[in-house]
Amino acid sequence: MHRSLIALLGASLLAACASTAPSIDTAGDPTLVVFNAPPEVSHFDLGDSDRAHGELISWHADLDLSEGEEATRIGHCNGAMQVTRLGEREDGREHRMTNIELDWDDSDDSLLVAGSHPYKHGVIETDTPIVRAIIGGTGQFAAARGQMVSEKLPSGWYRHSIWIAD
Repeated sequence: MHRSLIALLGASLLAACASTAPSIDTAGDPTLVVFNAPPEVSHFDLGDSDRAHGELISWHADLDLSEGEEATRIGHCNGAMQVTRLGEREDGREHRMTNIELDWDDSDDSLLVAGSHPYKHGVIETDTPIVRAIIGGTGQFAAARGQMVSEKLPSGWYRHSIWIAD
């Protein structure tokens, strides 16, 4: 009887936690779409002529409401990537852990985004959309959770489609 009661309490607790988990509907329209201008990229190598485990790539760019020369700057996009796994796949791609901060100029609002993604070996930027987790923020995004899909556009700009969990 005692074990049955503990099992019932455990199952109830799990059900309660699952029912309060935030939800994200990525089939619907994103909560927010922003763009960043072509980034200024810095590569900090470890002295080898080829990429090495642990190397850093950082960038910053203007954060905008739209793409192009007439875009309105609303803040900054700052990021850093670290090579975490080299060419173990047949296609020679390397994995990079990435942290991104989207920072609005006129407020304390910011979003923090993180994730890992494979890149072509020896190439700084990717040519495929990247899905990363929103892990927090400040201002109106304090404690935010969700996901961001970043796509490099033919112009060199990036579009960031953001879904914030309810």
